[in-house]
Amino acid sequence: MGLFGICVIILLIFAFRHLQEQNVERNVSIPFKDSLRAIKNNWPWIILVTANLLVWVNISVRQSTVIYYAKYVLDDESITPIFNGILTALPMLANLSMAFVVRFTHKFGAMILGAVLIAVGHFGISVVGTNLPLLFAFWAIVSFGHGLMCAMPFCMLADTVDYGEYVNGVRAAGFLTAIGSALCIKAGSGIGGFIPTMIMGHYGYVANTQQTAESIFGIQLSFIWVPIILSAMIVVIMLFYAKFEAQEGKVVAELKQRALTDIKSKALDSGASAS
Repeated sequence: MGLFGICVIILLIFAFRHLQEQNVERNVSIPFKDSLRAIKNNWPWIILVTANLLVWVNISVRQSTVIYYAKYVLDDESITPIFNGILTALPMLANLSMAFVVRFTHKFGAMILGAVLIAVGHFGISVVGTNLPLLFAFWAIVSFGHGLMCAMPFCMLADTVDYGEYVNGVRAAGFLTAIGSALCIKAGSGIGGFIPTMIMGHYGYVANTQQTAESIFGIQLSFIWVPIILSAMIVVIMLFYAKFEAQEGKVVAELKQRALTDIKSKALDSGASAS
């Protein structure tokens, strides 16, 4: 954790020194009631937030049940750190490869690819049993998909801010981004931790005892099938995003034109005042 902390400090300083906001003059404080207007008819934002909420439910379900799957289904609790190590390393590789992936899949396609990889990986885990090499291989597939699905919404929220300004004339960047990221993470993590508890409790799970066939099924349902179902839902939702992503060039061009018109208008007003 100390090493991670040092790396984070260096990277944040680097980002702070080298990133520039290009719309400083447009990012003014907006009252809450006006920020709400940015949601109206902002369908790409609604779609993305819904998908991102399910992404974090998916992540939380997987992370909260992996230890139970290893301990009671695979009968080898010692491999849990290996699972967690893969789930830490592979998402980093996915993050680094996002630009390459998006070039071929587009942004909505990268989200869908991540969901498909997670579903395929979990299904593979359910099939290979205790074959550790194949088990870790399928978990690596899950982890790469995890990295794509986790990171892509942060890249896409800015586009939904543009669309909100395009349709409503309100640029509520802070409001839309906060709900689309922080709220989804918190709510999704909470829901994702709650779902396995209910499922495993329903099937009779009792900690640190010999599990029944029913409780084993509850663990498998939570770890394997809930993430697959959630991933399928994300795929369906993100298919609706495609047509809005296709409009991004038009939206950006229109916003630039509006900005130029506004600058010219202010210049004329300034000249008239000076006269």
